Amino acid sequence: MFQISEVLKKVPFFRTLGKDGINFIVERLKFKPFDADEVICRAGETGDRMFIIINGRVKVVAVGKEDEEENIISYLESGNYFGEMALLTGEPRSANVITTEPSEMFVLNKSEFDVILERFPSITLSMAKTMSHRLRDTIQKTTSKDAANVSSGIMGKLSEKSLIDVMKFCENNSLNGTLLVQRGSETGKFQYERGELQQVSLGQFIEDTALDLMLNWNEGTFIIKPKPFEMENTVKVDESVSTNDIPRLVIVNNSMVVQKLLQRTFESMGYDVYTVETGSKGKKLVESLAPDLIISDTKLPDGSGIDFLESVRQSSDVHMVLLTDASNKMQFQKSTNQIKNVSLTESQEIGEIIKTVENILK
Repeated sequence: MFQISEVLKKVPFFRTLGKDGINFIVERLKFKPFDADEVICRAGETGDRMFIIINGRVKVVAVGKEDEEENIISYLESGNYFGEMALLTGEPRSANVITTEPSEMFVLNKSEFDVILERFPSITLSMAKTMSHRLRDTIQKTTSKDAANVSSGIMGKLSEKSLIDVMKFCENNSLNGTLLVQRGSETGKFQYERGELQQVSLGQFIEDTALDLMLNWNEGTFIIKPKPFEMENTVKVDESVSTNDIPRLVIVNNSMVVQKLLQRTFESMGYDVYTVETGSKGKKLVESLAPDLIISDTKLPDGSGIDFLESVRQSSDVHMVLLTDASNKMQFQKSTNQIKNVSLTESQEIGEIIKTVENILK
């Protein structure tokens, strides 16, 4: 017999919810069938719905020129979902999604989605992780076709996509890399780090003038060239950091979105916060800063949270909080029983993380 709850449990950020939580979501779902080759959503549209595939198949297609072969980013089948990023960020759809066969789906409208987030705020953190992984996979798939070509990247014409729209795309997708813009013999360069514009250059013009000039370009081409996600094992520390009594936190998490979410939360509470994405960087940062507390994910690109903890213990007894929940807390309790100054969270809900940190530092 078909079980709605079994479909929902395939969605990563719903898995941690109990029976009551799943039932709460089920009450807010709408059922909708789709024909083959039906466009479910288009790039640029307002993202006001999330879709969960019950059965069938869809293709996710990057927008390109009409006369080009379509650029299929991925295929999604039963148990997969899409549209959650637009619901969380409010940004327009970033790709077309088209059925390849008759399909049936659950639809979750934004108004109902907001009610669910209010009831279960821990979903936000889980979604942030999923979004980050999906973004990385999408960029890798988009650029892998021309990986051996130095001009590989996302390309287009300024006559079809304005420069301001391209810059918004780079920001919304947390670009690490370069946006190159060319008009005739003129070439401009925009350097991005984690979606933030770092530098603008155009010949000998100063940055403000260069930006103003290029924003008025209606013709020319652009190419977005992401840098590899593997980062150097170095950590830059601002030597001018104050050494007063403000508690200093180091956050180690592979997800840039989770990093930002936690950083904003604790900075708003008056903490001095530093973030990195790997255990090796985290260790270097701990040695340089001597923080009051570390918050670490249990899974990092270069090892587990336990691996990171053991590496830190070679030089420091600083208290570490591992972000665990009901699904893995017991496993990490067994691994950390003999290690002092370690705390595990009951869930990955923001309120729970705050409570754990404040209980340690009070």
